[in-house]
Amino acid sequence: MNAFSMHHQSLLLLYFIIIISFYCLKMNRVVGFTARATRRRSAKTAMTLLSRRHYSTLATVHAEWKQSQRHNSFLLASVNNDELNEESQQDLVERLEQQIAQCNFDQPLNVNSPKQVSMAIFGTLQSTSKLELTKASQGEGVEYQRQQELAKLVLELRSLSSKVKQKSKVNGSARFIEEEQVDTNGKVADMVNKFTTNDGDNGKASETIATTATQQTSISSHEQNVDSLFDAKSSKLDPYWKEAFTQVTKPSAQNLVFQLNAQLCPTGFDPSASPHVRSTSTSTSEVRKKGTLLHFIRQQKMKYRDCIILTRVGEFYETYGMDAILLVEHCGLNAMGGKAKAGCPVRNVQATLDCLTSRGFRVAVYEEVADTDSSSGPGQKGRIKNRMLTQIVSPASPTYLYDLVLKENVDALVSSPASRPYVGILHSAAGYTLVQVNTEEQTVRISERLTAEAVACNLAAYPPADPLIYVPSSTKSGTTALPFLPSKSDAASDGSGSRLRLKVLPASLVEEPAAGISDIERARRTIVGFVLKMTEQKEDNEHVAKLDDFVLVASSSTSDDVINTGTQVNPLYVETATQLGLMNDKTIPPLVSYLLPDSSPAATRRFLRRWLLTPPPPNVAESMSTVVKFLKDSGTALPPLTVPPIGKVLTLLRAGQASAQVFSELLSAMDATIAFLDTLQNDGHENVISPLMILLEYESGIAANAVSLRARCVEAVIVIEAVISPMHHVGNTFDDDDDDISDFGNLIPRAFFERNEARWRGRVQSAAAEESYATVQKAADDLAKAVAVDFWGLDESASMQDFLKGTDQLKSPIVQDLFDNIFSLKTIPSWLDASIDELPPTYFHPRDRNGKQMRNRYTSTNVQTALSEYASACDQACLEVTSVLTKLSQTLCESGHLPAIVQAAHANLILSTAANHAANANVLGWASAATYESKPTRSAGHLNDVWPYWMDQSEAVSNSFHLNGLFLLTAPNMSGKSTLMRSTAAAALLVNCGLCAPLGQGSTIQRFDNIFVRGASADVPTEGKSAFGAEMGDIAALLRSCGNKSLVFVDELGRGTSPRDGTCLAGAVLEAMAQAGMNGIFATHLHDILDLPLQGRGLIRMKRMTFESSNGDTGPNYVWTYKMDDGFCKNSLALVTAAKFGLPDSVLERAKFFGTSLNESDDVSVVVDPTEGLDDTSLSAGETSSNKDSKGEHSLQRATYFAEQISGIEPGRSIRIPPHWTCPPALEGCSCVYILELDNNRFYVGETDSLRQRLLQHRSKGEEWKSCTAVAIGISGGKSQARLVESLLIRKLAQAGFIMESTSDGRVVRSSRRSIALPDQHF
Repeated sequence: MNAFSMHHQSLLLLYFIIIISFYCLKMNRVVGFTARATRRRSAKTAMTLLSRRHYSTLATVHAEWKQSQRHNSFLLASVNNDELNEESQQDLVERLEQQIAQCNFDQPLNVNSPKQVSMAIFGTLQSTSKLELTKASQGEGVEYQRQQELAKLVLELRSLSSKVKQKSKVNGSARFIEEEQVDTNGKVADMVNKFTTNDGDNGKASETIATTATQQTSISSHEQNVDSLFDAKSSKLDPYWKEAFTQVTKPSAQNLVFQLNAQLCPTGFDPSASPHVRSTSTSTSEVRKKGTLLHFIRQQKMKYRDCIILTRVGEFYETYGMDAILLVEHCGLNAMGGKAKAGCPVRNVQATLDCLTSRGFRVAVYEEVADTDSSSGPGQKGRIKNRMLTQIVSPASPTYLYDLVLKENVDALVSSPASRPYVGILHSAAGYTLVQVNTEEQTVRISERLTAEAVACNLAAYPPADPLIYVPSSTKSGTTALPFLPSKSDAASDGSGSRLRLKVLPASLVEEPAAGISDIERARRTIVGFVLKMTEQKEDNEHVAKLDDFVLVASSSTSDDVINTGTQVNPLYVETATQLGLMNDKTIPPLVSYLLPDSSPAATRRFLRRWLLTPPPPNVAESMSTVVKFLKDSGTALPPLTVPPIGKVLTLLRAGQASAQVFSELLSAMDATIAFLDTLQNDGHENVISPLMILLEYESGIAANAVSLRARCVEAVIVIEAVISPMHHVGNTFDDDDDDISDFGNLIPRAFFERNEARWRGRVQSAAAEESYATVQKAADDLAKAVAVDFWGLDESASMQDFLKGTDQLKSPIVQDLFDNIFSLKTIPSWLDASIDELPPTYFHPRDRNGKQMRNRYTSTNVQTALSEYASACDQACLEVTSVLTKLSQTLCESGHLPAIVQAAHANLILSTAANHAANANVLGWASAATYESKPTRSAGHLNDVWPYWMDQSEAVSNSFHLNGLFLLTAPNMSGKSTLMRSTAAAALLVNCGLCAPLGQGSTIQRFDNIFVRGASADVPTEGKSAFGAEMGDIAALLRSCGNKSLVFVDELGRGTSPRDGTCLAGAVLEAMAQAGMNGIFATHLHDILDLPLQGRGLIRMKRMTFESSNGDTGPNYVWTYKMDDGFCKNSLALVTAAKFGLPDSVLERAKFFGTSLNESDDVSVVVDPTEGLDDTSLSAGETSSNKDSKGEHSLQRATYFAEQISGIEPGRSIRIPPHWTCPPALEGCSCVYILELDNNRFYVGETDSLRQRLLQHRSKGEEWKSCTAVAIGISGGKSQARLVESLLIRKLAQAGFIMESTSDGRVVRSSRRSIALPDQHF
């Protein structure tokens, strides 16, 4: 017993010495090193140091450690009272983490992990709630003081972390202290030492820390950290990334920045770094260690310094260092293990790439490849996997083209960001030439003779891929102060990480003028040649584009050949586009959203935005107007239009990565093109074909002929349908029996066959891979036979067919392992008559994918062999199907079918845009207007009932006027003058682009060369411009570029300066505009301009916005009419407007007192807007036996006859809509009654105000509804009249013996006057 007691005491003493040794690692007076240095020493070193000291110093060390605990308590109290800044709080966090590690045998402890905390304190898994830890800190449930102290420290750190987190939410992203900078000046380090030695100086030291923290520089610690990383002389980080890291905002990403070490490698990754602690490692052993994934990534980062490196590792893509932080910041991914390492699953790689490319980044993606030379087998050391660069994904080419053939990727392609073009700008004496190169579509758009403002608008509306290419003129040197460049990227609007570098090329790269080579061709060769050289990958690439592959498409231009064909609107300026809602300004209603229904494809919105920002030539705009009018007014149904992302589809075809679903989309697009051309030809609408071909040639850059286009589409369809599975054919209603997944009932789990065959079946014709299909079928039969005999006990001579019928009623003895792609027996079959220890030689335990034996599973030699052969057959079939699809892509490319595919896709986009716009115009009541060339004797236009595009016609006040000169518009505040100007400008732009506008019938508008809108000013801090400075810059551009063919709108010019100077400037600008012959509106509140001696007063028309006034009990009452009239108005009624917006009465009274010296006159006029009522329509219904068709008494034709009789329209005026076709846009916005013919001769009758949406709803119910034929009749009497016709038609069809899907709406005859309930016997 004594021996045991002495042994126990010795163990306790040794344990106490070890604990004190860890405490001593922190104490400077014992160890003699700084806190950071001692924290890295091992326990062995600490024990050596302790052996050199007297044992009596242990008491002193323990007392000092207790003193540091009191200091921590003091700091915690300071945090509770908000006395510490973020840096001091973080200092305390680090101290607590260090002391927790010391108490935990020098092992770091995650205090937020209940499992780690429980094991460290209690030794078992139990609750680590605040109550339990408080008890432990008081000695309850624990045996040693170390456990008590550890529980106390965990509680303190959790409390402090909670406080810091709450404060960080208020103050912004979390910040952490720069340890190197603090240690350099020595201030905070000295104070920390004082805390560990002098308890009496706690208060003073705390105060000193707070003072020091407030003296830090005003920039955030994150920005300081980024500066120190990139600005150091020995930094290996590329400066290209500095701006992107300065814009990092997520706290989790900012925390990871502290782990970067700029001296180690271009990625900055330090494997030894700890969370929230600045890396200071100088060891290069990890950097130089070859054969590791990290070494490979570092090598590639040195190769592609401006790319994010993303490397395939099994089922993940991973990256390190700076690149990992960008994944955390922009892709919502989490860091791995708290270090600067991140990745994404293989299935999410495209979504991850989309997040990065949308921010302007380039990503180099590496894939694993088989290493045929690597050793394998027991005892042999394998080598690192070989990897190769497969693609550099960029904003210009954001689709990752790898292993896509068997994937269903169309939805992902449609939702992924559109590719950005590379943009080159060439400067010459005639202006700027803008060259846009789309590397996916391999097209080039060139605009000549642009102003700097037009270039700036294009860059702002469509951010180019990095970098922006600039070629100065031979007479211009330098690139400073380029007028089209933003002074700095705005992370709030452009997105964090978005940026635009400028690449300046020497003017000598542009070819010298030569006979037969136009300026456009010279610009194309210069920019496309540089782009091809810049994007050329250093790795082998089979699909290298050439200069001749890039097609020049028609572009907006001001060259003489276009001017001779008519006046074309030049590209809009930034201010004009902003004021018309084309630049994503949240304060201005977006114009494009009112041109199309909410359900329209995103591609149509992008199309219209580009169409308006860079308006087309007059003949193209006139062609668009013709197509829109036809779709708006005619009753022609449309085939289902498909708008594939043509750039991405072409990229997939050229790379041989197009899947069966992609080919299905192409079939749909070409079939719709063929069907629409046939419809136009058969229905006698040849006058629409020519305008459609003009639009198609303008958009695709390929000569368009209807007959040739149809023939080429038919050829391409035949080629694709000969290979692709019938289930992907257009209008297919049958399945290919030869392409069904193998199924043996309950004999083998169906999920096993689905896992192996679903990845390649249903993609190609079975005849296209006949050998592989046959091999798989034979292997599946052999596998089923082996399973039936060895797993189910079937006699080998018995019939399989009879046996399969009986297995459905039996419980399966088979269990499937999805991950290992095998199935086996759960137990030994009873019919074997064998025990577990005495298995027959043909039965054994299978092995999983890692080679480990599965002791609780059983299989047989025959089944294992058959299963292996089946899996190999499926793999071979997968390879052959992939080969067939790849060859199909090559055939389409090499046989010249790509032009037909391109034009069919563009035709679908044009028709979808025009049809959706026409339908929406009918809903909103918009109309088209005639355009004409400018004539001296004719006004610039007659606008009949123009109203704001963002308002419903029934709620808006419309204005009608002749635009015959320059209007000087004066009006009270909030009277609608700015709204009228914006509405007029938008209507003029829409009409000049061939679209419908919020106008009444009979409007006419001149073709303008410039449409310029200058609205209320705001300062531009990023460019160093005040509101007045920005305003003057826009006015200078107006006077420089606009003339007698321009339409201009200037609102409240000069209000950003003194009234006197503003009046003088406004008068001078107004005079210059009038003398230049401009048309438009000049609105102002500077009424003294009316008294200026302006030259050319005969060219200025005085206009005003009217209002009505009346006398009330409390004074005059004013009502705005929002109507424009002749005359002028000198009363702005500012005080009336101020009172409406809640300005205090005392302030208003004081303002009236100050204004008693002013003598203003009021103009009052009243304009009444008449309304029209609705007339009722009489109905009649009847039939004769002679009207029955030959198909039977209950056919769709006979039902249509009843509908025409009841509605009162002429026979044959109803519209038939075949299955899958969309309704005519002409029926949108008006009430109509429709009939649906379902299977089994059943019918459905309904009414709606949106037939297109209603048909979509019906067709989504299932295959029966999807393939139904519809007949629609427009009802002129409104919704109540349509309901009446619906009720009468349902009643009539039911009485005539038709099988009705529903008769509920026919039980009550509904009209605008009354509802008549019908007895049930009528049905």
